[in-house]
Amino acid sequence: MALQDHHSSVPLACLRCNGEVPPERLGFSEQLSEELAFWRNFHRAFDTLELDSGEYEAWARAQLEDPNAPVNVRGLEAVKKLNAYRRAYLWWFEDSSADDFCPASTCPRCAGQLTGSYGRAVCDPCSILVPNGLVLG
Repeated sequence: MALQDHHSSVPLACLRCNGEVPPERLGFSEQLSEELAFWRNFHRAFDTLELDSGEYEAWARAQLEDPNAPVNVRGLEAVKKLNAYRRAYLWWFEDSSADDFCPASTCPRCAGQLTGSYGRAVCDPCSILVPNGLVLG
């Protein structure tokens, strides 16, 4: 399962089909549900600024790409809590439309080699999923 804001009310996606994972299936607390909704709205604010292509685009993109930015720190904290219920990853932001885009083969947080899981490139120690990442080897 991945924590991602795919512009729906549910920020949880299946790793196999990318469909929404209904929170009630997981049985976690209302507090965690509220935390996930808050993260979704927080992330969406940065995503909206980045998509707007205005004066805050570069700043918002830098925040979304920075492992130490609050939006990612909070996302990873939520993923850590989700892992108590089901294996979860934070869906990492990538600007794949950039002219100089190059698929990552290493984790944006620890620089470790990405591995394959459910046909996706992930860093298991960091609980990060890199959607266009490369798994080498």
